[in-house]
Amino acid sequence: MHSKLETAPRIAAPFDRISVLTGFVMIGLTLSLLLDLPANRIDLEILGSEASIPLSGTWLLALVLAALTAAGVDSIVRMHPHVHLGEARYIFILWILPALIVVTATILLTLSPVRVFGLISVAFAGALVFAAVLGEFFSIDTTDRWYRAARLGTNFAVYLIALILFAAIYGLKLRSLFSSTIIAIGAGLLALELLRGAEQDFRRTWLYAAVVGLALGELAWAFNYWNLTGFTGGALLLIFFYVLVGLVQQYLWKRLNPIVLLEFAMIVVAALGAVFFLHPA
Repeated sequence: MHSKLETAPRIAAPFDRISVLTGFVMIGLTLSLLLDLPANRIDLEILGSEASIPLSGTWLLALVLAALTAAGVDSIVRMHPHVHLGEARYIFILWILPALIVVTATILLTLSPVRVFGLISVAFAGALVFAAVLGEFFSIDTTDRWYRAARLGTNFAVYLIALILFAAIYGLKLRSLFSSTIIAIGAGLLALELLRGAEQDFRRTWLYAAVVGLALGELAWAFNYWNLTGFTGGALLLIFFYVLVGLVQQYLWKRLNPIVLLEFAMIVVAALGAVFFLHPA
C-alpha cells in the first residue's frame, strides 16, 4: 500500500522550449543590428509646447520582439503544474523580465558603433534571456528546491536591466515628457516582478509597483535638469529604485521599523557618495 505522503516528482524545466525561444530572440536581435531600419517622427503640440515623437524601425522591432518573447514565456510557464492558471495578472508578471531584456538589448544595439560589440551584446542578451526564463519557471513554486536560487538570480537580473535601461534612456537625452514616461513604465514593471516575491494580494502589489514607477518617473524628470552622464543618471535612478522597492517589500512583509529605515538611509548615503565619487568626468 503506497503512502499518501510520497514525494512528488521533481518538475523538469522545458530546456528545449527555452532554447528555441532564446535562439529566436538572438536571431531577431542580430537582424536589428544588421538591418538599416527606416525612421520617422510625429510632430505635435503638448501643453502649449511643440514636441516630436521619434518613430523608428528599431523601436518597432523591439516591441515586436518583446511581444513574441512574452508569448513564448507564456507558453513555457503554463507547462508548470503549479502556475496560477486562473490569475492572468500573475502570468503577465512572468513576461516582464524577459521582454524588458529584449527591449533593453535592442536599444543598446542601436547605440553600439562597433559590430563586434553588438554581436557580444546579442550573445549576452541571449544568455540572460535563457537564465531569466529558467529563473521565472523555477520561481513559480515556493516549495521548489531551486526557488531561492531562482529568485536570487531573477532579482539580480532585474537590477542589472534596470541600471542598463535607466542609463540608456537617460543617456539619449530625450524630452522629459518622453524619457520620464518610459522610465516610469519600465520601473513600474520591474518593481512588479520584484514585489511578486512578497506573495501578497495582487491588487496591492500592482498598486505599490505603480507608485514606485511614478516616483522614478518624477525623479527622472528632476534629474533631466542636471548635466549628468547617462551612467550617472542611470545609477542614481537605480539607487532610488532599489530603496523604494526595498521599503515596499519590508512593508508587505510587516518588517518595516525605524532600524530598517536607518539601514536604507545609510545605503542611500553610501551609494550616492560612491556614484558622485566614481562617476565619469
